[in-house]
Amino acid sequence: MKKALTIGGIIGFLLISALAISIFFPGLPTYLKVKLKYEHIDERIPEFEKSDIPGDYVSHTLRGVRFSTPSDWEAYSPIEGAEPNAYRAKDKSTVFVLNLNYKAQEELLKNSEETLGSEYDVWNEYEFSEEDYRHFYKAIGIEPPQYGLNLRMLWYMRDDVTAKDCLKLRGRDRKVFLDVADSKDESVKMETMWKTKGKGFYAYIGRIMYSGFDGNTWTVNIFPDGNENEHFTATIKCSDETTARKIISSIELE
Repeated sequence: MKKALTIGGIIGFLLISALAISIFFPGLPTYLKVKLKYEHIDERIPEFEKSDIPGDYVSHTLRGVRFSTPSDWEAYSPIEGAEPNAYRAKDKSTVFVLNLNYKAQEELLKNSEETLGSEYDVWNEYEFSEEDYRHFYKAIGIEPPQYGLNLRMLWYMRDDVTAKDCLKLRGRDRKVFLDVADSKDESVKMETMWKTKGKGFYAYIGRIMYSGFDGNTWTVNIFPDGNENEHFTATIKCSDETTARKIISSIELE
């Protein structure tokens, strides 16, 4: 009888423990799964180590972004007589800058969708809907921006999402987490990333490493403080890593 009571007590304890885990940590099986499957799941983006800018570097400005290059880099435009859209060295090393306003971009895409059909919906390329991703990020404590979520998710998943975020997730949020975890692991294999802060902005720096690139292409995604819609991207194609890092270190907003 005592043995039966002991066994019953152990089973009861295990059942109560399992129930408590399912109530307070419903995502524990998912947590164990991603910890085993994805070696990069808990990685965050490290700080970029800035370089000193040589005194003979020359300052340039493109589309509101100021940066410095070696003195032999010259303004370049594919259209003769047009305003330059890049700076180039003799070896074809290049810096060019793009400026994107998320709100304007989404409004343009929305108009295109209304005119040309739903195949122009950017979320068609994703596993889940925009609403699903928004709900997931809110569930793990990230307040997504009104515009441009699909373009910002790369940095959210690389710098904010870790295995422990799934512990209290249920239902669809847990499925979205698995999708994000898989994307994060793939991204780490394709691009080395850093983050940095400057005067009036923060930025994420990427060094592209996937097929077709040999590490000579760097992107600097710049977000002005207090303006969640504005996004500048400086792309640097340069085979010399030391030069590329110095150019990146010199970047400022105009």
